[in-house]
Amino acid sequence: MKTIIWYQNDLRVDDHRPLEEALRHDDPIEGHYVIPQEELIENRFGHTPLGPRRLQFLNESLDDLAGSLAAFGIPLFVHIGHPLDMFDPTDRLLFQRAIGYNERRREREVMTAWQGECQSFDGFTLYPRDEIPFEKLPFLFTEFRKAMEADARPDRLIERSPTKELHSVDFPVTYEQQEHDARTAFPFRGGERAGRERLDAYLAGPVRTYKETRNGFGVDDSSKLSAYLANGSLSPRRVQHELEQHERLHGANESTYWLYFELLWREFFQWVALEQGKRLFRAQGIRLKQKAWRVDDDVIGRWQAGETGVDFVDAFMRELNTTGWMSNRGRQIVASYFAKELGQDWRIGASYFESMLIDYDVASNTGNWAYQAGVGNDSRDRCFNVTRQQDTYDPTGAFRNSWL
Repeated sequence: MKTIIWYQNDLRVDDHRPLEEALRHDDPIEGHYVIPQEELIENRFGHTPLGPRRLQFLNESLDDLAGSLAAFGIPLFVHIGHPLDMFDPTDRLLFQRAIGYNERRREREVMTAWQGECQSFDGFTLYPRDEIPFEKLPFLFTEFRKAMEADARPDRLIERSPTKELHSVDFPVTYEQQEHDARTAFPFRGGERAGRERLDAYLAGPVRTYKETRNGFGVDDSSKLSAYLANGSLSPRRVQHELEQHERLHGANESTYWLYFELLWREFFQWVALEQGKRLFRAQGIRLKQKAWRVDDDVIGRWQAGETGVDFVDAFMRELNTTGWMSNRGRQIVASYFAKELGQDWRIGASYFESMLIDYDVASNTGNWAYQAGVGNDSRDRCFNVTRQQDTYDPTGAFRNSWL
């Protein structure tokens, strides 16, 4: 018998409970990552979920993970398909639980068919389930935040350092190598070491002004940790641990608190996704709000290409198409414009983001899109005024000129 670590969105060795459990046994250990076939073909909205930039970031992250696992004598294998077609169900299986509806369904299929020992662990969220002080999650973030700040405590951090070695995994998907555009605000590579380096660099200075700069479009205006959190190269507990260390050494301020505040927003959307399941993806959203969504192919195509004629929207979309990145402010603006101004089915926009964003995370992406479309966790159904937004956040036109 051997021990299988089934990797999903937890591509690290630091703060990784399945790895720690595996190392307690004397059996041979193997790491496996399985790419679902459906993520490599067009979905019902006409988008391939794993676009080329996401594939490249994933490949880089897996190469980095393979190097760290090799230090423990653990090989890493990458497959396309379903885990039940790759694993021996009589072996010991260890994995970190996912959040998304499809991922959870796949986990249930594996666990139902498994014949040997099978253990699953939390690790994608900052807090474990027994620290969430609600039987039913509140609808609004503010109530969730106040309760979590008052009562919840993260699980203990299990510390391990990634190695400096890279092992090239046998990556089973061919994709076109993506070059970094000099204008990008996300000039980073995938992997746990890269994530730790970015965390260290951000906490070394830029975090001190995060609250003032977070709506900007430069490299250090925001943390740029989301991609590493999304594929699990960083655990949220690691980010909070290092942030608390920074505050002990340098003092807390509004900006350091605001980074924790954003971790709580991420946390909120994870638990909303887990509670709502398939309902999260309905056209009327979790609010069951009836809206007459349209599907106009020409309108959608122009929005995707950054050719709407609305400069601020077009600049953001061209940045996304060129780099796989867009600022949080940009995401709010283009999503609001797509759903509220153009009246298009918000799920199409969310699907396009899934294909394009390096930092795609099903809960955060879907939760934010539903929020902007007025069918999610927002009781006010607000609409962004694009002209006012560009006058506030790009008054000189520097960002628009850069991308247009």
